Amino acid sequence: MIDFFLGIFSTMFQMNMRDHHEMPFAMPLMMACLVGGLVGFIIVKYVVKEQEQKQDSEQSKISSVR
Repeated sequence: MIDFFLGIFSTMFQMNMRDHHEMPFAMPLMMACLVGGLVGFIIVKYVVKEQEQKQDSEQSKISSVR
């Protein structure tokens, strides 16, 4: 799995990601920002969607009681 991602990033950045001498110093930090941003976006997207569904279900219960 690691080899798969290293192959993708090697192609994307046009450098051998398996060789630590070829990578710039801040490359791991940039990759961590990309991955963290993607994971954060997915988490926020599902949490907000779940809260909206809860609000909709509560509003429908209140409407049915009236």
